[in-house]
Amino acid sequence: MAKYQVLAEALRQKIIEGILSPGNKLPSEYELQKEFQVSRQTVRNALEVLEKQGFVRGRQGSGTYVLDREAEERKKSRRIAVVTTYVDNYIFPKIIQGIESVLAKEGFQVQIAFTGNHIWREEAVLKDLLEQDLRGIIIETTKSALPNPNLPLYRRLQEKGVPVLFINSRYPELDCPAVSLHDEAAGRLAAQCLLEYGHEKIGGFFKLDDGQGIRRYQGFVEALRDGGIRPLEENILWFDTEDALDFGCMAERIVKRLGACTGILCYNDSTAFEVIEILKRHGISVPEDISVVSVDDTDLAMLGEVGLTSVHHPKEKLGEKAAKQLISMIRGNMPGMSYEFEPYLVERDSVKKL
Repeated sequence: MAKYQVLAEALRQKIIEGILSPGNKLPSEYELQKEFQVSRQTVRNALEVLEKQGFVRGRQGSGTYVLDREAEERKKSRRIAVVTTYVDNYIFPKIIQGIESVLAKEGFQVQIAFTGNHIWREEAVLKDLLEQDLRGIIIETTKSALPNPNLPLYRRLQEKGVPVLFINSRYPELDCPAVSLHDEAAGRLAAQCLLEYGHEKIGGFFKLDDGQGIRRYQGFVEALRDGGIRPLEENILWFDTEDALDFGCMAERIVKRLGACTGILCYNDSTAFEVIEILKRHGISVPEDISVVSVDDTDLAMLGEVGLTSVHHPKEKLGEKAAKQLISMIRGNMPGMSYEFEPYLVERDSVKKL
């Protein structure tokens, strides 16, 4: 660490340990220079860091004083925004439930919005949030595999001092932490399942405009290569958010590109459920004719005629972890750390051993 960071941390520890109590005046700049053998500029930089973190406040002509952080906390807004792509279906209710359970215990109020995974809707939501008095934002990225025109709005939130934490994916251009499933590992795990059951002609159906789809594809390809199988481009099919509204329009391509495979990995359970129905209408049975593996391990995995083998998504635990990370960012005034949940496979009946 730089010298000013070392000094700031030393003073911060004294405040946390109670050596310097709320209302206490810090030693003068000259006294800190002598005690820590640093320059005047180093002292000023350290005090500026502590002030930004909410530990001290300078009074012109008087000095720098330790703040009563609990009293300051009570003055601030208790509202946190939670923004997901969707709200009332698939994995999202459980994620939101996990977030709310943690934030409510800590006395925060939650307001929920959704983007529908559309850039224009994300823009409207962010502009609205910029006008509000918020303590933090937990937000799911919108089409994170594509260039995003809303990044300046996120930067304005950061400049305003609002902590932002992403879930499920992130925008690499922004210095914000994310809590997510380890998607590369999920794709690798699903592909390894097919390999272990003797499949060699393996295809995949992935989402093109979300980062999760790209990373699951990466893990899928790595597993096939490690297993001595060359992924064939004609057996890989991509879709986007708009395609997912009606996979029936893609039925012919799905059957043509994937129907001749012995095993396929689908982006998630919702996609797999649709693909299995399309294959069935074309006389292709799961798992007799083709094996299917998916990701997310939702209720959909057990709704069909055949139980779907699926990589587990932590859902509620992911929400809880995201809430705890954001609270840590708020109270410590620190950048925050990203976290990835390691996946595991839940085997059912959709994979046949060859």
